[in-house]
Amino acid sequence: MCIRDRYMGYYWILEQLDIYRPFVWEYSRLNVTSTVTSKRKLHKLIHENYVNGWDDPRVPTLNGLRRRGYTSQSINDFCDAVSVTRRGNENIIQVQLLEHFVRKDLDKNASRTMGVLDPVKLILTNLPENHEEKVQAPNFPKELERGYHTIYLHREVYIDREDVKAEDHSSFFGAAPGKIVGLKYAHHFKCTAVKTNEQGEIILVEGELLPEHKDKVKGHLHWVSVKDSLDCEIRLYDRLFLHENPGELDNYIDVLNPQSLVVKRKAKFSKHLKDIKREDKFQFERVGFFSVDYDTCLLYTSPSPRDRQKSRMPSSA
Repeated sequence: MCIRDRYMGYYWILEQLDIYRPFVWEYSRLNVTSTVTSKRKLHKLIHENYVNGWDDPRVPTLNGLRRRGYTSQSINDFCDAVSVTRRGNENIIQVQLLEHFVRKDLDKNASRTMGVLDPVKLILTNLPENHEEKVQAPNFPKELERGYHTIYLHREVYIDREDVKAEDHSSFFGAAPGKIVGLKYAHHFKCTAVKTNEQGEIILVEGELLPEHKDKVKGHLHWVSVKDSLDCEIRLYDRLFLHENPGELDNYIDVLNPQSLVVKRKAKFSKHLKDIKREDKFQFERVGFFSVDYDTCLLYTSPSPRDRQKSRMPSSA
């Protein structure tokens, strides 16, 4: 694609060299909300270290999108949906549409598992120390014919700290003293105690497993057995800018999102994922979609509506 006022010089060179003169189609830029696609603006972000290079998952480059877990199919579907225009660069597409096609593709192709981003230990005090129970978890809960994977329930498991409160309230579906909730794909348990430190942070949860309890409960928590857990670092990416159209601002640096990258350095996931490879994609149930990055066994997120409502991040795989 060429800028219109450069056509004459371009065509003159072709004529002098007696080279085929192609017909040039000129299309406007595909702008998406909450980011910038101007090379000049991206150059400033990268070379002044606001982001970590041209392949940072927060910038709209092919390598950035790949590291964030966006698939080629989802990008192609998005481009097919919005088509092209020649009306100039003022058009802008809502980023939610792109995220829709990403989730649609990952929902069909990313197997489910469980991981805990901010782990706190739950001790099931009525179980013996050597308790071990096989639990069959579906790879795709809506398509059970696509198989299962095995996880193990032990006396000690990790649950997410945000799923526990020292005092219950009506709109909370997690664990609180005296409340019965479920462990996803396993049994229900009754929370008997929540212990906190001097700062009020929850440091330990105690409960009793209720294998015979069949009544409906408000919530089912994701979990990972302490014995079967692996440590990992998870990077949660949100939209890069707080303004919907930062490209129209002279001071677009001022509207960078300070929470566009949140790192969880003490996350846990099940050891059945120990052989994951670069760019493998899966969903931590109740959390979001993730993709394995190329540098080490680090995980990246795609947007999750649940996360965005909490203003914690998005937004991948």
